Amino acid sequence: MSTHATISLIVLSAMFGACSGLSVPGTATTEAIQVQAPSPTMPSPTLGPPTGTPAPSISFEAATYTDVAGFAFDYPAAWTVDPRASGGDRGSFATLTSWAHPPGIVPEVPLGGTILQATVQLWDPKNDLEAFLSQRRAAWDDSGIQVVSEERSTLANGQPTASYDVRGSDGSQSFFFFTTLEDDYLVLSGSGDLALLAEIAGTLRRTAPSDY
Repeated sequence: MSTHATISLIVLSAMFGACSGLSVPGTATTEAIQVQAPSPTMPSPTLGPPTGTPAPSISFEAATYTDVAGFAFDYPAAWTVDPRASGGDRGSFATLTSWAHPPGIVPEVPLGGTILQATVQLWDPKNDLEAFLSQRRAAWDDSGIQVVSEERSTLANGQPTASYDVRGSDGSQSFFFFTTLEDDYLVLSGSGDLALLAEIAGTLRRTAPSDY
């Protein structure tokens, strides 16, 4: 299995937890949680200060993903988008990839490919980003996944966000972006071109939600 395919499994397991039952078809879900303890030579996490600075101009020709849950972001127009899928009682997610694939099926992330999941996650306590982040960090620690960098920021409406680069024991990395979505939580996560994923997350804005 390729490095990128393994990291996409880490993304899925970290979004919904080890008991969610979500997986990428054709791969083993357990690979996402069977990582070794990180090497002591890995760099310490870096923490960026909170900012409200608008995102710079994007570097790609953009299309816009708009979700009925009340958010939107820009992504490369050539990407493939799978609409929202159910994650059971833990939430729902949409998948975007830099390569074409059959609807709803992502058997493996190809070499050089980039994948992004936009997840609306249900979790208690409601509307408590710091508690949610603490739980995510604990889950990563338990799985041997190390935080390489952390940055705090705010959306245009002033609500706080947090983004992370994380690393498995094999050196592969993933990107995570967290914020609240009314009482629930929005997670943008993926693997591949982490700088591009961070750029996409920087375009996130709130929209008027509709029934879903």
